[in-house]
Amino acid sequence: MPTLRTFEVAARHQSLAKAAAELHLTDSAVSHQIRRLEEALGCELFVKAGRGVVLTDAGRILAKTVSAALQEILAATMRLADASQVGGRLDVACPPMFANTWLARHISDFCQDHPSIECHIRLVENQRVHELGDIDVGISFGPGGWADRWSALLAHVNVTPVCSPLLFERIGGTITRPADLRHCLLLHWDDGSEWRRWFSEAGETDFDQQARHLYCSDLGMAIDLAIHGTGVALVSDTLSASDLKRGVLIKPFSFSIDAFGGWHVVCNNASLRRSATRLFLRWLLARFGRDAAWETLP
Repeated sequence: MPTLRTFEVAARHQSLAKAAAELHLTDSAVSHQIRRLEEALGCELFVKAGRGVVLTDAGRILAKTVSAALQEILAATMRLADASQVGGRLDVACPPMFANTWLARHISDFCQDHPSIECHIRLVENQRVHELGDIDVGISFGPGGWADRWSALLAHVNVTPVCSPLLFERIGGTITRPADLRHCLLLHWDDGSEWRRWFSEAGETDFDQQARHLYCSDLGMAIDLAIHGTGVALVSDTLSASDLKRGVLIKPFSFSIDAFGGWHVVCNNASLRRSATRLFLRWLLARFGRDAAWETLP
């Protein structure tokens, strides 16, 4: 393991000297470890280039594998270290649209990995999430940057029309142009503003005179209606990814519009001191590929 760690650092810096400085070793010790690894593998991993070194083809293959393996080992080690100190109740608040789509499909992974933590999911209006003082973690759509709260962006949101293949059977055809939506029910979770803006930016200005509408109080219900072939909903990839992957929803158009915000995780300073909270945050940020946000925690 120490030899692979030395190789990973040298590969990252493209320099044996810089690797030695980071690892607090001598240049000769690093060079000896690399040479011993090359002898064991039977191939060169580096070649000299000016004052530094560059990876060979074999070196690039090994560097990619070793880097990923070391990151997984580090993540697992930290999860185990945290898990030995955590337990009890964890309160998570979010709006129904997030709870019924993304969270419902993924929270079981966290619960399975951390059986000593008892998760309580509270459904609240989106605009109230960051105001709650009696929760450990909040997830909310908005601009971020709430006063007296730590927050991190999980995903910026663009929305695109989605529908079920079942809808094509219902309307007796496919949807290839925005004008084809006059044959469908447009599913709304707001007052219709998002669809009006989507049509406007797509170059269709008279859709209101032709389209039919169905209004819901929650986006999760609009997605369920779309899955059952009732109509077409405007949804972000964040909330529809699982359904798109399974093929129960498809995108008839690639054109999307900016929802002017994103999904954020938000916590107060008191909750951030809890090991269970930090463990959940590490899991959540990793799920969204936002591991770097961990470094912003106080």
